Amino acid sequence: MAVFFNYPKIFVVDAEGKPLLPCHPARARKLLKSGNAVVERGMPFAIRLKYAVPNPVGSLRAKVDDGSKKVGIALVNEHTGEVVFRSVLVQRGDVVRLLTLRRGYRRNRRYRIVRHRSCRNRNRKQATPFPSIRQKKEAICRVLSDLAKVAPISGVDVEIVSAGVKNPSLPGESTREKVLNRDGACVLCGSAKKLQRHHLVPRSKGGSDTPVNQVALCEECHRKLHAGDAHLDRKGKTFAWVTHAAQGKMYLLALLSRFGEVRTCKGWQTKEWRESLNLPKSHVSNAASLFPPSKPLKFFGPEHLIYPLRRRKWEGNPTKTCEERSGLRHWDIVRAVRAGKVVFGCVRSLKARAVTLRTASDSNFEVSYSKAKLLHRPRGLAYVLVW
Repeated sequence: MAVFFNYPKIFVVDAEGKPLLPCHPARARKLLKSGNAVVERGMPFAIRLKYAVPNPVGSLRAKVDDGSKKVGIALVNEHTGEVVFRSVLVQRGDVVRLLTLRRGYRRNRRYRIVRHRSCRNRNRKQATPFPSIRQKKEAICRVLSDLAKVAPISGVDVEIVSAGVKNPSLPGESTREKVLNRDGACVLCGSAKKLQRHHLVPRSKGGSDTPVNQVALCEECHRKLHAGDAHLDRKGKTFAWVTHAAQGKMYLLALLSRFGEVRTCKGWQTKEWRESLNLPKSHVSNAASLFPPSKPLKFFGPEHLIYPLRRRKWEGNPTKTCEERSGLRHWDIVRAVRAGKVVFGCVRSLKARAVTLRTASDSNFEVSYSKAKLLHRPRGLAYVLVW
């Protein structure tokens, strides 16, 4: 069983910058009031001691539930079972569009009637994953590197997504045997002669090579279906997100090795661990359930949403002509009150009469400037509380 506490754990670093184990908020308040510590950072909140700790004791282990659009990240003390930090990393989805736009500009320059070089992309070797995949794996490393500044991370546990998703409950060794044993006959005419398997979503359009995306058809019905003379009212699954998440996993493991020992597991193992802890299915629950300790898990504080910001600023961006208004900037973490409801979010747009926030439940939450209070100005990563 898992236990949840409303108060968060406070990260602590000593005078030399060495991260220590998180402490209780009451102890952090006493250290700040007595003058033995100062505020190190605002999000996630951390304090810095004014004295050095020669031999720090204890460490935390990072848990990563990799995904295509969202990644679950948790910091767990395996000795006590405390989950001191948990978050969901929202991956960027505009990289493919920006790369396509840049490619169009580059081709336009190359094929103008000006002096130019010839295309040389055929002799290039792809040593690393494609940029759209690589930036997602590097975003995970960016978050862990930022947390390692205030948390003593000694290793990483990660769930490896496999592109070859199979259904172990169906009898048969190969995928073809599983499909034929499940259907037994043609799903259109009922014939059991010359059975073939048909992909509901073609593999050329992202369809998966799994039994859930295949049906058994006889040779004649298979021919009629591809010719357009027959109709099959069944939908398949693509599993495109699985393939997208599975790409670059070796590159991700190489990046995570800098934080210590890396342990890997499969999705079915995560499901068994999560169900044994009676946790709901979510990215944070999956991450916290990886290699669970012998003691019950104790969750402290709220969840976080993490947005990786662009490192390079676009000068003259036409969509962000207003850089600052009423002391607020883009991606600032604010506390807003609207209709008596307290909401935490980051600034999305600065309008003339109101500011728009990204929150956990609404990506376009509008509130007046007088009701918004600045809490933290991020650098590279935006942390948003989810109460």
